[in-house]
Formats: sequence, C-alpha cells, structure tokens
Amino acid sequence: MVKRQTVWLSTMMVLSLMLIGYYTMNNGNEVTTGRNQGTSVSTSTTSATGSGGSESGSGTQSGSGSTGQTNTSSTASESSDFFIQMQTQVEQQISQQEDQLMQVISNNNASSSDISNAEAQLKVLTALDGGIKNATDMILAQGYTACAIVPTPGQLDHATVYVKASKLSASDAVKIMNIVSQQLNIPISNVVVKMHA
Repeated sequence: MVKRQTVWLSTMMVLSLMLIGYYTMNNGNEVTTGRNQGTSVSTSTTSATGSGGSESGSGTQSGSGSTGQTNTSSTASESSDFFIQMQTQVEQQISQQEDQLMQVISNNNASSSDISNAEAQLKVLTALDGGIKNATDMILAQGYTACAIVPTPGQLDHATVYVKASKLSASDAVKIMNIVSQQLNIPISNVVVKMHA
C-alpha cells in the first residue's frame, strides 16, 4: 500500500512539473495548418521573452544600430535555452521515475504484484527514453537546429514536439509526426508539432 502511494505521489509530482513546463512555454498562437487522413497537424509559434519584453513587428529601433544585433543574439540564446531546458526537464523526470521504480523492485517488503507492475513501468520508461533520443536525432537530421519531445503528463502515448523553425509546412509537420510516432510507438494522431522560433 505504501509503495502504491509512493508511485502515486511521484506520478502527481511529475504531472505538476510537466504542467508547469507546458503553461510556461505554451504562450504562442496555435493555428491549424492542415489535415492528413483525419490527423490534425497543429503548429504553434512560441517566443521566449526576457525582462526587456518581446520585439515588436513595427521595425522601429533607436540607438547606435548595434541594438538589433544584441536583441537577435539574446533571442537566439533564449531559444537555445528553451530547448535545452525542455530536454533536460524530460530526462530528469524520466530518470526520477526510473529511480523510484527501481526502489520498489529492490524493496524486500514489496509485494510480487507491486514489483511486477514496477518492472513493467520501468520497461515502458526505458523504451520511451530511447525512443525520444532516436526521434530527436532523426528530426535534427532533417535540418532542424533544435528539437524537444515532451510526453504528455499522465499519457505516455501522447507527445508534443517543439522544433526550432521560423515556418513549418503541413508536410514537414507530418514528417516529424511520423518519426515520433514510429520511434515512440504511439499513434500519429497523438503527436502535436509546434514551432519555437
């Protein structure tokens, strides 16, 4: 019973962390770019904003002229930080869950059913971790400079893929969805692709 509570508490903690990450980065406008055999291809442009705020589209700038270059480098750095942060967060959450499951498996007081359940969940997490790494490498091989794959909290058969791109066609999004679907062994309809410039 204690082990079930431990697994439940750890699951709730991971869900909370994932929701915080989701709401932190999901501040862009989501638009539907197309449909493929009943599958919705959805992209969203999100932008990281620092303490100075976001750049406006009016093109008006004041100063010596080096300001634009500084803003561009700052934005590029924030964008890279976003992908590193997301990838690190996912890796840490998977690692924490694996550690907790290993504690259940190695606990002499755990029931055989608890151990069996923990072993099954550990296999799923190990496969998920490997699938995320393979899919990330394959997406980067398509020419994208950064990518982060985030499983949906509480639904390991759903995932959101963030790619660094200024534009993303429906066909490109479907290619990414196919990669993630195959590597994570989840339905393509459960994969959402979003842009993060």
